[in-house]
Amino acid sequence: MPDADRNAQIVRLLRILRDLDRLGGVSIYELAERHDASVRTIIRDLDALRQAGLPLIEERDGKKKLWRSGAKDALRRLSGLLDAGHYVALRLAMGQGGAVRGSSSMFAQLEDLAQKIEGAVHGTERERLAGIERAFHSWEKFTWKATAPDVLWPLVDAIAQHRVCRVRYKAPRVAAREKEFEVLPLKLFAHDGATWLLAHHAKHDTTLTLNLSRVRALTVLDQHAVPPANFDPERIERSAFGVASTGPAVTYRLRFDPEAAQYIRERVWHPSQTVEEIDAGALLLCFSCAGYILAPPPCRLTGTA
Repeated sequence: MPDADRNAQIVRLLRILRDLDRLGGVSIYELAERHDASVRTIIRDLDALRQAGLPLIEERDGKKKLWRSGAKDALRRLSGLLDAGHYVALRLAMGQGGAVRGSSSMFAQLEDLAQKIEGAVHGTERERLAGIERAFHSWEKFTWKATAPDVLWPLVDAIAQHRVCRVRYKAPRVAAREKEFEVLPLKLFAHDGATWLLAHHAKHDTTLTLNLSRVRALTVLDQHAVPPANFDPERIERSAFGVASTGPAVTYRLRFDPEAAQYIRERVWHPSQTVEEIDAGALLLCFSCAGYILAPPPCRLTGTA
C-alpha cells in the first residue's frame, strides 16, 4: 500500500474512533458518507479496530444498527471494582508479595493486573484512580497489616483456586486447646480491628467464622473442593450482628433516649434495621439477627419495647 493511502487510512480510522466516541452511536452508512468511503471499506476499518483490541459495541435502534465505542463502559466496570477497601487490600498485597513463599504466582498476576490498568487508563481517569487513595483513609488497613502475611496471602491464593487448607487453631477461651482441622476457605473480611475468615468445614457441613490472629499454622493442600451451593455471604451478613451468627433469628427493639438517639442515627448498625422517631426525641431501633450478639452497639440502652 502506498504511503499516501496508508496515511489516509490511519487518518480515517482516527476520525471514525472520534465519531464512535462522541456521537454515542453511528451507522456504517453514516460513517461511509461522512468519510467518503464505501460501506465495505468502513466494515474493514471496524474489523481492524476490533482486532487491535478496541471495545466496539453494536446496538439496535429500531431497524438501524448503530456502532459505538465501549471504552467508557469498560472504565465504568473497572471503577466499580475499585472501591476503597479493595484498593487498600491490593496495595498491601503488592507491598507484601515478595515475602510470602508459595504465593509468587498470585502476586505476579497482581503486578500484571496493575500494569494493564495503567496501560488502559489515561489522563483524567488515571488521576481519578490515584485520587481513591488520597480521598479515603481506611482504618481497616491496620487490620490487614496486622495479619501475618504467611497466613493472609496463602489464603487469598487458596480462595481463588478453591483449595482446601489444614488449619491449627486456638479458640479464645483460656483453657482451650489448639485444634487441627481441614476447611475450604471462602471469604476474608475485616471487622472491629480483626481479620476474619468464612470457611466451610466439610466434615460437619457447616460454615465457620475464624479469627486469623488465632490461626497458629496454615497449610494449603493440593486438594480442591467446590464451595457449598447454599453459601451466601450476604445472607450470613443479614443474619449476623458483627461476626456472630449463631442461634435462631430474633427481632430486637431497642429504645434510646434523646441524648443517645443522635448517635444511633449516624450509623447503620445492621442491614435489616429500621429507625422510628418516638416521643420527645427518643428513638426506636429495630433489627433481626441471630440470637447471640457478640458486641452490642456502644451506646446507652434505656429500655426495651
